[in-house]
Amino acid sequence: MVRLIYCKDIGRLAYYRALAGPQFWDEHWKHHLSLQSYEGARRGHLGWFEEVFLRYLPRKGKILEAGCGKGQYVLALRVRGFDVEGVEWAPETVKAVKTILPELPIRVGDVAHLDVPDGHYGAYISIGVVEHREGGPEPLLKEARRVLRPGGVAFISVPFFHSLRRLKAKLGMYRGQVEGLQFYQYAFTESEFSHLLKKEGFQIIDQMSYDSFKGLKDEIPWLLHLFRVPAVGWRLKRWIRSSSWITQRFGHMILFVCRRE
Repeated sequence: MVRLIYCKDIGRLAYYRALAGPQFWDEHWKHHLSLQSYEGARRGHLGWFEEVFLRYLPRKGKILEAGCGKGQYVLALRVRGFDVEGVEWAPETVKAVKTILPELPIRVGDVAHLDVPDGHYGAYISIGVVEHREGGPEPLLKEARRVLRPGGVAFISVPFFHSLRRLKAKLGMYRGQVEGLQFYQYAFTESEFSHLLKKEGFQIIDQMSYDSFKGLKDEIPWLLHLFRVPAVGWRLKRWIRSSSWITQRFGHMILFVCRRE
């Protein structure tokens, strides 16, 4: 169960669930780990990030995915010829990945305290990670800047507090009790997260939102009934997923491409 609460004092949407932290991710990835689950990555498949990664990632220099989960992007990018390694804070997940892909360079680590010197990486990737710190993402952004060389590129995505979610918040539709639940993540407006990045010494050079299907179905429950209608549902799904207009405005996540100043 996930419960959403609008935090009016900080202008963010907060998500709560029964279990969070490394234990949640160990349990989550346990159900998504098999050699077959890497089939796309072994072919270099990058999904939503195909164009943006290939446009901005440096061909020379080390790259870190901080909070790499099961390491599918580490693998896919290495197949594409990039020098990528990963850090993940869920130890059982890393152990399980190593049993399947023992040569994949991922390790257990804390993305707030990385065990590398200043300026070690030419690029830094963080896909859906920094939003999970209840005190705010600032320490993680500071560490990202520290480990990047001057001029290095960072790719950082967070849940998007888009206009539909903001409307629902204004109408008081995110309310309820969170007793017994743990903080899971925040969703940020484009303007707030842009400000946080700039404050920590990053220059934003590009951005994109993605996963509009989740961004809408989570907020409009009756869409699930339409998706089940024969001859209509699959067309509606395809349209939502393919429409750049919808994705730009209602993507579940928003990705910022930044350069370390």
